[in-house]
Amino acid sequence: MRRIVLVRIALVMAILLSTAWFAVTRSTALFAQEVEPEQVIPARVALVHAAPFAAGNARVSVFFDDLLIDNSFDFGDVITYLNVPPGTYRVRIFVGSFSSIPTGVTPALDVPAVTVEANTDYTVAAVGGSNDFPLELLPLVDRLPTTTPPGSAEGQVRVVHAAPFARGLPATAVDVVPDAGGAPIASNVRYRDATPFLTLPSGTPIDVEARFAGTNVVLIDPDAFTLAPGQRLSVFAIGDGTNQPVRALVVPAELRNAQVRLVHAAPFASGPATATVTLNDTVVTNALTFGLITPYSNVPAGIYRVRIFAGASATGTPVFDGLAVFLPQTNYTAVAIGRNTTTYPIAVLLLTDDPTRPPLGQARLRIVHAAPFAPTVEANQVHIVSTTGGPPLVTGLDYAEVAGYLTVPALTPFNLRLVSALTPGTPLLNLPPLTFADGQVVTAIAVGDVTNQEPNLLVLEDLTLTRVFLPFAVR
Repeated sequence: MRRIVLVRIALVMAILLSTAWFAVTRSTALFAQEVEPEQVIPARVALVHAAPFAAGNARVSVFFDDLLIDNSFDFGDVITYLNVPPGTYRVRIFVGSFSSIPTGVTPALDVPAVTVEANTDYTVAAVGGSNDFPLELLPLVDRLPTTTPPGSAEGQVRVVHAAPFARGLPATAVDVVPDAGGAPIASNVRYRDATPFLTLPSGTPIDVEARFAGTNVVLIDPDAFTLAPGQRLSVFAIGDGTNQPVRALVVPAELRNAQVRLVHAAPFASGPATATVTLNDTVVTNALTFGLITPYSNVPAGIYRVRIFAGASATGTPVFDGLAVFLPQTNYTAVAIGRNTTTYPIAVLLLTDDPTRPPLGQARLRIVHAAPFAPTVEANQVHIVSTTGGPPLVTGLDYAEVAGYLTVPALTPFNLRLVSALTPGTPLLNLPPLTFADGQVVTAIAVGDVTNQEPNLLVLEDLTLTRVFLPFAVR
């Protein structure tokens, strides 16, 4: 989930998104969900990494078609529901962390067609890769449009066996039994089996264990849990006992929000350079001017079609048309960049924000190069150096590239300048003095192209959301 993605126009060809289903309902919110009767309700897809193919974190990158979903998906990780447009997707999983489909690398898993239907909930688990069980997807249907939800004093729970701890299906069989004894809740549950959702009273502790089938030998004894009214949970058995310990993993069936803010750093015109932004064809702002930073807003996690139009309306041909993925409980800064030229097309730089506080007496600084001030992209590479000497803070920072987060001393003035990487003796831009408070987490974005917009520095507080706009001095 820690990733930087440059969302490009070509991604639109990867997934055809359905009719808009988002609408602005409050002037104080940037985005809010409101499904209209004639609109297509998306599928909701949860993802689980339950494949013990390696020891350690067993990190993988997951792609739907060519669109990155997550490039730091570790064993035992869960991505709760994402709103996903109905359709058929090619799902590829690569071992390691990749921001785009890697050239010359064979995916560990390549499933050519995974279909999700409108208004249907799914959990898709990566399983296997140990004890002669192949690495594969285990798709589960959680809810159909006709599914009756649990009552006001009820919850539902399902058991999913995704633990290939022995060779051969018979050897993986378990019984799910109350800790206090009594008849099994589910018997002879084998690897890849999933029970139906069982309806149980909410507010009552549930304490069960998994035993080897037909015995009293306990394999997994998870902590007791209590269902909230209306809650639905899947309890996965994961691990192989060799690469990964066998344990329980609770997966909630819920849609959570991401936090998203927008930054206009695209000097495609002089003056305000007003832009209109749409998500899934619904206008979310028609007054995004150059240098403007919106507050964070709640956005239901999912896949979105993002369009940017020059001007104060969503008419004509968009200057940008691409896809973005917002994962649950993750903060994002979406930065519009470029001059709308062949050399510098409009793009969206999607940054994953990390508001973790630094150690005492320190600050954390991330630097984004969004200033297309040179005639070529190559000539736009810069070093960030101190005006008082010493080693550079950042070397070889390309346009549309991000450096950070860097840990820097708090309460210490920084006098920095940008110099050309081609001619390091040539100063390009002098930054104003920067002093960071103890514990600050800051993103600094260099913007402007000299022609349409003067170079400037946008400073974003990743913790407090306060914006500071500071000018450059041009050299």
